[in-house]
Amino acid sequence: VLSIMALCFFFSCTPIASKKCQSALDAGNLKEAEQYLKEIKDAEERRHYGGLLIDEYLAIDNLDRAIHVFENLTGHCSMYNMKYKGLYDSAAYTEKYSRKIYDALIKDGRYDEAWNYHARNCDREDNAGNAPNYFSYMSDVIVAMCSSGQQAQAQQFIKQKSVWFIKNVDNSYSVDSYLDYRYDIMRSQLFKVFNDAQY
Repeated sequence: VLSIMALCFFFSCTPIASKKCQSALDAGNLKEAEQYLKEIKDAEERRHYGGLLIDEYLAIDNLDRAIHVFENLTGHCSMYNMKYKGLYDSAAYTEKYSRKIYDALIKDGRYDEAWNYHARNCDREDNAGNAPNYFSYMSDVIVAMCSSGQQAQAQQFIKQKSVWFIKNVDNSYSVDSYLDYRYDIMRSQLFKVFNDAQY
């Protein structure tokens, strides 16, 4: 009986994982905070502390660790499902932190990776319904490139990446629903974004 009581007393005095995680965050021990984050059982609580950890990693420009926390430690829904906040508990978390990671990837010049964190209208990446999203993504990259003096790279980016619209809109069975997103129109609009970004 005394042994059981001693064990109960020990566990009641042991800080729970979330408190340990918060303490580690407060002390700036981010790797330690990651370890405690793994021990948090409640999904919502894990996302809360995971979000704090992502913010800390982004603040010190450790983008890879921020992505690791988002992808492997906290649990998130897809870039499509995050718009269904009534259906997915992780939707608000996904929306908030995918956007932060997206912005950081663009800022860091990791343009190809950034598309993985952009909001989508459809679940499948190559669905014609994602054409507005892909145009938005390409526009963000073009503006970022031009802002950092990479005009030649921006033009090359348009030429290489705009073929997405040929593959996924022009050649889609649902092209009639997305006539405004055909390749020739999108390429013209993307070069307009490029020209506007010069001023």
